[in-house]
Amino acid sequence: MDIKKLRIDSLPNEPGVYIFKGKNGENLYVGKAKNLRNRVKSYFSKNKDKRMNINFLMLEALTIDYITTQTEDEALMLENKTIKLRQPKYNILLKDDKTYSSLRLEINEKYPRISIVRKCSDKNSLYLGPFKSSENLKKTKRFFQKIFGVRDCTNNKFIKHQKRACLYKDIGMCLGPCDDKQLEVIYNKNFNLLKDIFTGRVGYFKKIVEEKMIEFAKKEMFEQASFLRDELERLSTNNYYEYRNSELLKNTDVIGIITKNNQIQISILFFRGGYIIDKADLFAVSKMQNIQYEQYQMLKQFYSLKSSVPKKIIIDNQFEYFDDLKIDLKNLVLFDTKFEKISKGRKFDLIKLAKKNAEISLENNIQNEKRIAYILQKLKENLSLSSLPKRIECFDISNTQGTNPVASMVVFSNCEPDKNKYRKFKINCKGPNDYEMMKEAIQRRLRRIDEEGWEKPDLILIDGGKGHLNKVSPLIPKNINVASIAKPLKKESIDKIYIPNKKDSIKFDKDIESLNILINLRNEAHRFAITFHKSRRSKEMLGQLKT
Repeated sequence: MDIKKLRIDSLPNEPGVYIFKGKNGENLYVGKAKNLRNRVKSYFSKNKDKRMNINFLMLEALTIDYITTQTEDEALMLENKTIKLRQPKYNILLKDDKTYSSLRLEINEKYPRISIVRKCSDKNSLYLGPFKSSENLKKTKRFFQKIFGVRDCTNNKFIKHQKRACLYKDIGMCLGPCDDKQLEVIYNKNFNLLKDIFTGRVGYFKKIVEEKMIEFAKKEMFEQASFLRDELERLSTNNYYEYRNSELLKNTDVIGIITKNNQIQISILFFRGGYIIDKADLFAVSKMQNIQYEQYQMLKQFYSLKSSVPKKIIIDNQFEYFDDLKIDLKNLVLFDTKFEKISKGRKFDLIKLAKKNAEISLENNIQNEKRIAYILQKLKENLSLSSLPKRIECFDISNTQGTNPVASMVVFSNCEPDKNKYRKFKINCKGPNDYEMMKEAIQRRLRRIDEEGWEKPDLILIDGGKGHLNKVSPLIPKNINVASIAKPLKKESIDKIYIPNKKDSIKFDKDIESLNILINLRNEAHRFAITFHKSRRSKEMLGQLKT
């Protein structure tokens, strides 16, 4: 609705998300509210928000949109998703936007199971995590299964194997209670030991592992013993903090924040049972004057994912938006989380440790930003582009003699894969004609250029030679750059890049790093296309067999 004609009393008294928009529908700011009418009204009152970014926002805002939700909890979750999807100008955007997973114990099952989840939203389960490293997460899960024999199968699979257990029982990854009901007592005993670890008794777990390792060695089961030795070493050397702090750190997130110029780096250390099991690194470039408000937004976005449910969160006493964050996280029904502001003592040493991690991560991010800026500039120069290729889309075709033809579109944003923006096309063009198939994919993509999620690319890269480029380049608008990439011939050693109106391929000389970005982009498009094609072909063959 037009802000000039906005009637505040027409807005609902319900929770939801509001979106300020500017010229041509540009998304400027997304916020959540317990009461949409009251929240939007506050932007126009005499006592309106005095934050610098809000002043600039209201100068540009022309229209406002809103989405209602049933609860404030849902509004906070929707706000997070909307910010990621629409990338509004005046909201903070996390550059290290990774998904963190945790281990879950479903304790209400007759034979409780262990699993990997992205959200810790079930109050009837126990969680260990989150883990940034998926490898570390999977190793820890496998470790627990080896030691305690707890199942990870779904209930449907459990019922299916009641007559004969699956392979996991044979390889010692599960006790196999599905086909042997006499194991219920020992299964529950093992589960209770694992449950203790999830509630913080990690030191006791080390003792169990050492005893198991000695037992395997006495039985000359050296492979199993060496597996436990390696895992015990990883547990002891990489993640152990200080035993005397284990009571303090049973289930605690320690937050360290560092700013440099307009760059914000937050490190969150996940202490579980006296150990640092992993950490989260949040990085963003500030667009506003109020840095602490942006820090608050970053933390709110992270915890709204519900990938971490600590019993306690501790943060520096200087953090200005402590009360706001506390209220927001309580609205998420984040279990019984306690919040502490710390200014001295042993706990403050933990915050210093988190800040030290943040300093290292910030320096790495600064160097990475410089490297990306250098690569983008070299790509612009080498390919004679009109702008920096911050968003590059690469297209590839896959088919078998013209059957089940598909096209892939992969996206690199600032030289990194942006998998949420990958797209697949089922090609309608008949016959083995790669040129026409590529033209169809490009035309279909360009028709959606103004739609949400299909933002205009800075560079379109075609997997093919000069012929592909000549067929496709007339379709591309003048405000979008285009190039093609061809694999080297037998006598050549390097891939060739072609641009319109130039006969020979581009010489990258010493700029191998920028060329490698294009090669990686082409390889990813090729992988994505082949995977989709194989999926279509398998479904067709399965359909033929059924008939």
